[in-house]
Amino acid sequence: MRTRMVLVLCAALALAVGVATATAGGGNSDAAKACQKGGWMNLVRADGSSFKNEGDCVSYAAQGGALTTRYAQARSDCATYGGTFAQGTGTTAWTCTDWVAHDATEDIHGDATFFFDCFADVGAFNITDVRTGPAGFPTTFTATCSF
Repeated sequence: MRTRMVLVLCAALALAVGVATATAGGGNSDAAKACQKGGWMNLVRADGSSFKNEGDCVSYAAQGGALTTRYAQARSDCATYGGTFAQGTGTTAWTCTDWVAHDATEDIHGDATFFFDCFADVGAFNITDVRTGPAGFPTTFTATCSF
């Protein structure tokens, strides 16, 4: 009877330890899932470095690595100015289409904001800002950051 009780207690302890280990973060499956279906192309490591492919991203995330959205500040600034953000291809890093300036001060501030966002993202001040709306204010612009 005593042996049976010891076995039951050992089994209960093993089960409790197994459940605690499984739920204690043996990885980051939600983050790893974010890498799938092309998501890895919009994500970077905590240090800002990019992934070679989906498997590289999944491996990093599953080991507890912190993922950050690529061009996060530019995305946020684009939304602040009412624009539509798109990650670029080829030599274009990103574009903020139809951002709005209501006066000359906001135009200058927006230009400077995207200028510095581009520098932070690609290490150079390669920004093109084109007026797409009529002369005067309010008007719209498209800012393009290139490598």
